[in-house]
Amino acid sequence: MSFVRIVNNYEKVFRLGKKIIKHKETINFIPPEKRDIEFVKQEKRIDQFFESIKNAEKDLEKNKNSINNYWTGLS
Repeated sequence: MSFVRIVNNYEKVFRLGKKIIKHKETINFIPPEKRDIEFVKQEKRIDQFFESIKNAEKDLEKNKNSINNYWTGLS
């Protein structure tokens, strides 16, 4: 696994987090009769968020040395 893939995993976590945050802003514009559907979607996003974090951390732990290709030798 490459470092690029690990970074992409964390970008996925970031995007999910942004969607979770945005939900709070957009829920006010959804008709009350459709809010239950949106709350179910939000619950799924939160579950995906935690699962994505867990997977990203596993990948990073398994492949810590993959970042060595980007090491410049200055530190």
